[in-house]
Amino acid sequence: MTPSDDLSPPRRPLFFPVVIATVFLTIIAGTVGFMLGERHRNDNSEPQRTTTSPVSGQSSEPSAAPSGPACPDEAIEFAADNQLPTDLTQVFKVITTAGTTVWICQDPDGALYYQSKRGGVDAPLEQGKNALFLAGVSRVGTDDYQVTATVDGNRFEVTRKRLVVVFASGKPNLVEAVKTVE
Repeated sequence: MTPSDDLSPPRRPLFFPVVIATVFLTIIAGTVGFMLGERHRNDNSEPQRTTTSPVSGQSSEPSAAPSGPACPDEAIEFAADNQLPTDLTQVFKVITTAGTTVWICQDPDGALYYQSKRGGVDAPLEQGKNALFLAGVSRVGTDDYQVTATVDGNRFEVTRKRLVVVFASGKPNLVEAVKTVE
């Protein structure tokens, strides 16, 4: 007996080829998604290069010779007394609404330093009384810097918008809004 001409040909099973195609497409889509995610992460992290002081035991990125005003004389004197470079140039300066002034200074090798003083713009800068000098500053973004004091573990974060002191003791953070950026 021969099959009738009006009958359709026998159907081939489609389940396994569809499953295999789905698995391959999933693997390809996952790989492409992962690669795009890594590319996006790398694109976002490029401006957030970290520069630290060789004093902290980490390497710093080479940078062009800093240009700009010199850091305060008191900061340069303190650096000299502590066998740190003395040719410090101001790369960032803010004055908060509470009158705290913060300078981020850089030496020719690219290492960054933190100098601050409290008591108002006209107050004299006196290290250990109303002023603090710290080495090992990290740049965590454009005009975003942070440093941790080795003595007490307090972390200082300064940006174009605010100064934050995160106390290691658990005290509430000190936050001051920035009034002036130079």
